[in-house]
Amino acid sequence: MGGLSKKAFQIKNIATEQHRPHLFVDSGNLLFKQPQISAVPSQEQLTAQGIIKAYTAMQVDAVAVGPLDLAAGLALLKTSQQQGFPWLSANLLDQHGRPLFQPVRIKKIGKIKAGIIGLTGAVSSLAAGVTRADWRTVLPALIKKTARQCDILILLSSLTPAENQEIARQFPALHLVLAADLGSGNMNPQQVNNTLITQTDRQGKYQGILTIDWHKSGRWGKAKEEELTDLRNRRGALDWQIQRMRQRTDLQQPEYIDKIALIEKDKKTVEQQIKTMEQPLVPDSAGGQTASCSFNNTFLALQQSMAEAPEIKAIVTETKQQINALHQK
Repeated sequence: MGGLSKKAFQIKNIATEQHRPHLFVDSGNLLFKQPQISAVPSQEQLTAQGIIKAYTAMQVDAVAVGPLDLAAGLALLKTSQQQGFPWLSANLLDQHGRPLFQPVRIKKIGKIKAGIIGLTGAVSSLAAGVTRADWRTVLPALIKKTARQCDILILLSSLTPAENQEIARQFPALHLVLAADLGSGNMNPQQVNNTLITQTDRQGKYQGILTIDWHKSGRWGKAKEEELTDLRNRRGALDWQIQRMRQRTDLQQPEYIDKIALIEKDKKTVEQQIKTMEQPLVPDSAGGQTASCSFNNTFLALQQSMAEAPEIKAIVTETKQQINALHQK
C-alpha cells in the first residue's frame, strides 16, 4: 500500500472544544506512482482500489485529484466518487465546462467551518472531452464565495511550488495550502502573505499533523512583521524599477508604457496590502485586541513496527491476496 497517507494532514483545532476535533485530508497523487498505466486490470489498479478502501475506512474528509490519480483514466475515480469517496477538483472540466468532481467541500471542525478547495496540477494526457482549466480562471470566484461561508479556507493543490506561492500572494483570504509536489519531501509550514504552505513526503512514509489555535481574526500573527518587511521591500523594488524604466529614452514605446502601467498597478496593490496590515487589530467583545492564529506542526514517521488498525490490516491483506491471485492467473 505504497500510497497510503501520502500528503495526508490531520488538522486539529485546539481553540474550540476539549476533544480536539480534527480534519483528515489529502492533496492528491495518492493512487499511482507513474503518470500512465494500462487499462487492463493490474497490480497497480488493485493497490489503488485498496488505498481508496483504506481511506474510506479512515473516514477521510477530502482528497484532491492529482495528476497521478488519473493514470488509469477516470473510471476508477468516478466510480469511487459515486460510492461517496470525497474527490475534489475545481479545474478538471467536462466538455460543457462543468467540474467533473466536487470543486469545494465545507466541513465543521468543532465550531469552526472549514472550506476545502481542490486543484489538479498539469496532467500528461486527459480523456477526450476533458480539460484542465488554468487556476486563474476558476479560483478567484470560488475563493470569494467560499470565504464568505467559512472561517478557515484550505487549498489542496498538486500545482507547482511557484504556482502555490503565487496563489498565496494573490488571495489573502486563503489560510492554508497543503501541497502534493512530487519533487519535495516533508516541508515545514512556510508563510506567504496570510497563507501557510506545507506538505508531507510521498509514498506514505509520514503523516503530517498540523495543530491550529484558531481565532476570529483569521490572521497568522507569528510572522506579521516579517510579512510587512517583505511588502515594504517589494514596494521599494517596484519604485526603483519604475524610475529606471522612465529614465531610459529607448523604452518610451507603447509596449513599454503598458509595462510601466502594469508595474504601477502592482505597486498600488502592494501599498494597499501594507495599509491593511498596518491598521491596528480590531477590539474583541471583551475590549482587548483580537488574538492572532498560531500553529504547531509534526511529521509522524509511519513505521512497520507501529500497531496496525484491524480494519485497515484486513483491507491490506485482502489487496495482497487479490494481487497474488492476479499473478497466478
